[in-house]
Amino acid sequence: MSETVADASARDSETQVSEVDLTREELLGEVQLLAEENARLRAQRETRVRRSYRRAAVGFAVLGLLAALAAVAIPESQSVLFSLAGVGLFTAVLTFWLTPSRVIAAPVGDRVYGAYAATGRALVAELDLQETSVYVPAATHSPDTADVRLFVPQSREFVIPDPIALESLFIVADDERARGISLVPTGAPLVTEFERGGERAGTTEELASQLADALVEGFELVDRATATVDPDGGAVTIGVRGSTFGAIDRFDHPVGSFVATALARELGVPVSMEIRPADDRRAEVVVDCRWGDVAA
Repeated sequence: MSETVADASARDSETQVSEVDLTREELLGEVQLLAEENARLRAQRETRVRRSYRRAAVGFAVLGLLAALAAVAIPESQSVLFSLAGVGLFTAVLTFWLTPSRVIAAPVGDRVYGAYAATGRALVAELDLQETSVYVPAATHSPDTADVRLFVPQSREFVIPDPIALESLFIVADDERARGISLVPTGAPLVTEFERGGERAGTTEELASQLADALVEGFELVDRATATVDPDGGAVTIGVRGSTFGAIDRFDHPVGSFVATALARELGVPVSMEIRPADDRRAEVVVDCRWGDVAA
């Protein structure tokens, strides 16, 4: 009798174990299927983007060829038509070769930046720092940091630290007003790419306009950007709408960081940056950058 009960218990245990194993195998199979599906969807998205670029390249090429044929058929308009043909064919080649080999989804970039923003916010809270962001020209040259550091002061009545002190993460100066943290801005690599892409502006107005265009066309960080300059008052204001990387009022957001870093780099002076709500419907928020009397 006892042996029968023991055998039954053993069989029940084996059944339960086999069910657990089966459930585990099913879960592993589901995970593998989801991973394969995600990879397939990513590949499809990248393929669609590449195809859209190539279709645009073919369209420009067709327009260029049509313009060239029209130039042959209409001699009196050859100069204009040959110019259009050259522009069309050049744009086609450029579009084809600039087709991205890999596409990174905006939510992925937002999550990557979000981790950095959370770390920065934790530093500010832990060290009891001010809600102030000052972008300061650095003392040493680096091709990847655009020669600018982000200084977050500890004191409300702060002063800009010595350039050598800014090379350290934690600034513990004799003058308490110069204490705080110094970071590489998220906008620094963007400024490096921005400078590689074309000629530098001759005036502050031209620079602000170029920065607004770069936010929309160059880096696609926002859907719309409009620049306003007050050179006498030492200020550049850029209204933006439709951020790719989520809320712009977070710590050292790439949009505001790019604008402030570029201004500090080009003007050679500390630039304070603040994000505030927009005053009209043309923009959602405003990146307000000021220089001159930045420190107290």
